[in-house]
Amino acid sequence: MGTTPEITFRSMTLADIPAVAELDEICFEEDGWDEDFFIEELRDENSDYIVGEIGGKIIACAGIKIFFDEAEGMTIAVAPEYQGRGIGKKLLLEVIKIAKMRGANSMIFEVRVSNVPALHIYQKFGFKIVGRMKRYYMSGEDALTMCANLEDLKC
Repeated sequence: MGTTPEITFRSMTLADIPAVAELDEICFEEDGWDEDFFIEELRDENSDYIVGEIGGKIIACAGIKIFFDEAEGMTIAVAPEYQGRGIGKKLLLEVIKIAKMRGANSMIFEVRVSNVPALHIYQKFGFKIVGRMKRYYMSGEDALTMCANLEDLKC
């Protein structure tokens, strides 16, 4: 796989949306979100989205939505050619940091049952499986709901 060049994270802007929507479609196929969805998310004061760049190219994104004292993970996506290099873990750390700064005490994610790498990362950090949502994704695949108290996370 080789080494990964330095990645930088920053807040997502409206100008990033075409690249982010394309990345989301590549990573999640029929479950990917379109540009209109991301525009609405950026306009929502409860949402925070970041992008990861290497050499000025967006190769990753993540977003959360804060409801009272709970953060809901909306997406974590890494371009396929950069997967397996620790970028997903770094994205998760970034959104956890944002959630804490925004006053969240807990965080939840829905994760495909087949997404073993993501499940492993979340569990390594201390997220626990608290439920299963049947046929959650458009493909018909189930999702596992994972939750953690942010103060208890191992990161």
